[in-house]
Amino acid sequence: MATCLYRYEALGVNRDEFAELTMSYLDEVTAFARRLTSNVADADDLVQITFERAFRAWSTLRERGACRTWLFRIARNAYLNEQRAQNARPELRLVDLDALSDIPVIPAEVVERLEARELDHALSKLSHDQREALLLSDMWGFTYAEIADITGVAVGTVRSRIARARDRIIVDLGAAVRGGRYQGGRS
Repeated sequence: MATCLYRYEALGVNRDEFAELTMSYLDEVTAFARRLTSNVADADDLVQITFERAFRAWSTLRERGACRTWLFRIARNAYLNEQRAQNARPELRLVDLDALSDIPVIPAEVVERLEARELDHALSKLSHDQREALLLSDMWGFTYAEIADITGVAVGTVRSRIARARDRIIVDLGAAVRGGRYQGGRS
């Protein structure tokens, strides 16, 4: 136990302060990771990496008020690093044996989540940059300036990405959007 506490002190980390500030954003970072990865297991890994890196770099966080933005930036960068690594190696996919069944069955939860599935499909058609900007704005409520800080691009680029993403979503969702169910975020 003393060795473990010594390690925290050597990293310049106050465990209680770290937990108090970062854990309040766990659900948001997890949801962001799930939207980025489209896979629960990969998202969980990304969240773990995010909080591990945040813990190790805690002493470098200058403004404790910027913790939320900082965590999202760490998650984004970890995701991008993993994407680059995956692109450098071949992809293996498992065969879904249930999909090969001859009996057509539509589970109730699939029917209930049809709108979310349509939105996820529309989001998957966006470029990574557009999807990321739109999610940060409309799902997590970051301002354009905060998104620019997270993604490392100019505010004008963020505005452009969000506008293009919204236009594409409107086209892809068609009637659902015209019915007024999709509401944008804040600027």
